[in-house]
Amino acid sequence: MGATFRQYLAATACTLSVAMMATSFNWMEPLMHYFISPDSEIPMSSTDTSWLLSFVELGEVLVTVPAGMLADRFGRKTLLLTTGPLCLLSWLLVLTTRNIIVLYVVRWIQGAGVGIVYTIAPMYIAEISEPRIRGELSGHFQTLWYVGILYSFIAGHYLSYQNYAYACAAIPILFTACFYLMPESPYYDLMVERPKEAKTSLTWLRATKHVDEEFQSIQKSVEEDMKSKGGWRDLFATKKDTKSFFIVQIICFIKYLNGITAILAYATQTFSEASNGFLEDHELTIGLGVLLIVTTFGAAFISDSVGRRPLIIYSTLASVVCNIISGTYYFLNQQGYDVSAYSWVPFVSVTAFCTISNIGLGPLMQTIQAEYFPSHTRGIGSGITEISASVSAFINLKQYQPVVDIAGVYMNFWIFALCGFLGTVFMYYVLPETAGKSLGQIQQDFEGKKKMDKEEKVENSSKSEESSTYM
Repeated sequence: MGATFRQYLAATACTLSVAMMATSFNWMEPLMHYFISPDSEIPMSSTDTSWLLSFVELGEVLVTVPAGMLADRFGRKTLLLTTGPLCLLSWLLVLTTRNIIVLYVVRWIQGAGVGIVYTIAPMYIAEISEPRIRGELSGHFQTLWYVGILYSFIAGHYLSYQNYAYACAAIPILFTACFYLMPESPYYDLMVERPKEAKTSLTWLRATKHVDEEFQSIQKSVEEDMKSKGGWRDLFATKKDTKSFFIVQIICFIKYLNGITAILAYATQTFSEASNGFLEDHELTIGLGVLLIVTTFGAAFISDSVGRRPLIIYSTLASVVCNIISGTYYFLNQQGYDVSAYSWVPFVSVTAFCTISNIGLGPLMQTIQAEYFPSHTRGIGSGITEISASVSAFINLKQYQPVVDIAGVYMNFWIFALCGFLGTVFMYYVLPETAGKSLGQIQQDFEGKKKMDKEEKVENSSKSEESSTYM
């Protein structure tokens, strides 16, 4: 097996956890109409379903920072493996009960799993990958997320409630069996002073024994990073660290407030309001899932060649246009205008939004998260970033239904458009490029810029003194 194949194998086994948690995150979406119908085994109101959908974020927000710290103590692989049994437990509760209180517990457990996976999986993928394919492998994180989403769309529509839960419970078993066979991150092994294990992992991942140069480079980078303690204060130890931290947090908020979470969670319900016989709402939802997988899979192969910065900025700006179009259609429909001839517009515009946003901001958020933090703060930095993700996703999910009830579905899309536009302006001015660079080189570039600025100031100061002397 070649080096590229082995890195793909390890990354794919890792991202099975992403598909697993995507199914857990989204499993209620195909059942939204069922839960509020008279035939529901667990009677609910639209308010109940809104809270249950968003409650998953509470579980996520409480575990992300501990997950980052535990990943530094016990290892990336070890902590990721715990999500398999955790997820399986949630499905056992779904299978054996029919109680809304238990569903809140299920959503909390699933949220905890999402928090661990979103914190640790990007770190693991970034640390096992060569710079030439790191963006590509990290991009497939989002692809597997949509594989899980599509799986829930299809299984949730065509299977009974009980069989649907059985189908979802199979995924954590598959993930645990596959990922158990993969190596630990060589970065982590070096962080805990296990150079022999680190070299063994690196040798397997690169499919060659000639890894001395890369091993020494990684070792030097980790040793430099580990000179600091790795606590939360180190996230703000220098201006460079502070700037990197806040860039990651703001981009995280932009990703979720741009609308992708709520649009997917309420996709079937949204399409049902305007399909007008163009296609069945569940068919539109499944079609959306297929397109998202194709798009994110293809986008993963261009982030290393085109670059992170242009993909993120232009895709976010284009998503603003799509949200404006969607909002305008639903506004006209709500005002009583005859838009039946244009019933394809919401599907096309929403699909275009999901497709375009997942060429850039969607898949690359996790890449940036893993790249911007040095080794000693990558765990806790990723954990705090997932708190930002949880908070912004919770806001995005929870506000959707109340806004629909108060103003109409169109207002959600216009709010998403405003957030995306403000985000585009922000990223245009502050987002650096990191494609094609090792994790150590990225940190050196940040430091190098700072040193360069200081040197220029000293040089300019010297020139000024010389000028004054001659005068």
